[in-house]
Amino acid sequence: MVGSRSPACAGLLQLGRASVLLVLAGSIARADTPIDRPEAIEVDREAPPAGRIEFGFDGGAPGSVWAAGIQLGYLDQPITLHTTTRETHPVRRRETVALGGAFAFGPSFIVDARLPLAHQVGDRLTGFGDDQPLDRWVLGDLALGARARVIESGPFSAFVRGLLTLPTGDDHNFAGDAKWSASWLLIGRATLPMGIVIAATGGIRLRGAEVTIADRLVGDELAFGAGVIAPIPPIAHLWCDPQQVKLAAEVVGVLGDNIAHHRGPSPAEARIGIVTQPSPALTFGLRVGTALDDQIGAPRFRAMLELAWHGPEPVAAPPAPASDEP
Repeated sequence: MVGSRSPACAGLLQLGRASVLLVLAGSIARADTPIDRPEAIEVDREAPPAGRIEFGFDGGAPGSVWAAGIQLGYLDQPITLHTTTRETHPVRRRETVALGGAFAFGPSFIVDARLPLAHQVGDRLTGFGDDQPLDRWVLGDLALGARARVIESGPFSAFVRGLLTLPTGDDHNFAGDAKWSASWLLIGRATLPMGIVIAATGGIRLRGAEVTIADRLVGDELAFGAGVIAPIPPIAHLWCDPQQVKLAAEVVGVLGDNIAHHRGPSPAEARIGIVTQPSPALTFGLRVGTALDDQIGAPRFRAMLELAWHGPEPVAAPPAPASDEP
């Protein structure tokens, strides 16, 4: 049975459509003059929504009335620049702590926020005309998201998600975009027998400013992700409850624009992880991954440990009483 849309959800969809049209119109209307400043990008693309620990993307996981989370990340060589004689790593490694939270307005609508702070080492642009040292401590971009469920039919659910990223980060040290960015994503989720969940997402990301890096243009892009999560196999029953420990695998990436002979980077990653929920109020998650190609934003190695505290599950509003009038 397809769930009916609430007035709030219908209003959100109309607002989302209008927002996308306005952003598209503004993107078309502005003069596409890319910024020639290679450090004005965020090389860490891992920005999972706070409080929902399953994948590195929003896979439509059920939310609680409120959630607070902390994410600890390690990133190795997310960007490598090449010349005919050498290669350099503007950011060689980065350790990140991100704080965030989420709040649910009923069972179908969730808002969330995330802000990272990182320590990093690297060459910055040594050998490329800018020998200023890389800042060690950097603040990242603030991400504000909202997700609404639009379809629920048996084991299948579909969602729309909007994400606005504000330029609060250090865009002089590869820790933030030069301007805002906005994403509009569709999410599909299927819950299968034995507790197996399959989720996928895809959509578009629009940037307020494009940045040139040699022959690459970091600008608008298509984003995608797909993953599966399942309880541990029966052999593990000897040491834990399989319903409390789950294994996850995912592939995420983007397809960059190709404009005026400048191809956008299209990094992709494969990751595996484990998720455990020792109590209804506490969830742990660990993911590790590596790049599938040599692209800007595709790290040689990544690890992230997440911890989330949850409130109670949101309660659906009772159905309206039937009218006695003829």
